[in-house]
Amino acid sequence: MDTTYAGIMLVVFLVLAGLAIDVGYMYIGEEELQSAAETSALAGAQAIKQRILTQIQTDPKNIRGVVNDPVQSSARAAAIDLVSGKHAAAALVGVASDSSNALNDKNDVTVGFWNVSTHTYTPGGAPVNAIQVRTKRTAESESVGMGSLGSFIAKISGIETFNYTPVAVAAIPARTHANIAMSVDACGSDCIYPNICSIPERKMIRDYWDTKKDPPAIDRYAFTSLLHPVTGTITLSDMICKEMPAQEVCGKAIFTTQGANNDALRDMESMMYDPHVDKSNKEYDKATGKLSGWWVIVPVTDRPPAKQGDSYELHSVARYALIRISRICVSGTTGCIQVGGPYDAPSSICGGDGNDGLYIDRISCVGCGSQSMLHLPGLQPVLVK
Repeated sequence: MDTTYAGIMLVVFLVLAGLAIDVGYMYIGEEELQSAAETSALAGAQAIKQRILTQIQTDPKNIRGVVNDPVQSSARAAAIDLVSGKHAAAALVGVASDSSNALNDKNDVTVGFWNVSTHTYTPGGAPVNAIQVRTKRTAESESVGMGSLGSFIAKISGIETFNYTPVAVAAIPARTHANIAMSVDACGSDCIYPNICSIPERKMIRDYWDTKKDPPAIDRYAFTSLLHPVTGTITLSDMICKEMPAQEVCGKAIFTTQGANNDALRDMESMMYDPHVDKSNKEYDKATGKLSGWWVIVPVTDRPPAKQGDSYELHSVARYALIRISRICVSGTTGCIQVGGPYDAPSSICGGDGNDGLYIDRISCVGCGSQSMLHLPGLQPVLVK
């Protein structure tokens, strides 16, 4: 009797032990697998962005061939390389790809179109601006904890293997974290994405603009804190130097100012010439290694600020502009204080106080809510699902 009772209790104990081991592993593993899916998707989206930006830099007329490619092999490779063989608890993370755009037993990666208006992802959709990654444990997960004994105990209790397969989607929606805004006059009728206009280097200024007397404000810009007002504790300099997250501001009102001095422009100069900041969106001359431009997406407002000085005005964003800043030149003290700095524009490209300013030489615009807006690639990958 005692022996029978002891035997029953031993079985109960072993079942509970198996459940504790596998259930505990389930929660730990699920969190780690989800994290792996997210980081893998972000790596893939970064590769998609980089391929598009490289095409824009080298041969923008053929950009459709890049964004309509349903395979995106470099993005798949980046996603897989980031997580394959890495450990989640004691198990390895597995991500497989057969270059298709349907999740199945042999494929854990799809590329497709993320619609910023409907917040939906279409595997295989074009233009490609997103990637979906599913992670799973490899066969090594069977030896976690008590090894095969732990899994066997869980199975005899009626519970099979915990097959968690988290899925994440990362995309490159058009957003901005630039702290400058341009006027709608800066966008020519021909420079609508996917047409990237190469223009004679244009010096942008913040002079007062009279709507009745002055010509179209194609060369006007203003500083902006985007959706967040400047306060006593968070200054415009803080926003520039700390690289705030990209924001969706199209169709919304943003805070703009002409600025009484060039302090904010000095900060932007420091960020442009710091090789560690936003480096994937900076373009370098292949022959000399020198910086030739910084690609940014900027908000385009209905008109420049009407008031001079440091006062802020709310202006509605009517468009986005993808621009290449060719140089920023500001005399005087250095802006943002950064590790390894200070960073200023080389004197060889500025040549004196008379050249102080912000210069652009590429531009492409999209209207808020337009089809082009849906297709404009962003410059910062984000998780969307």
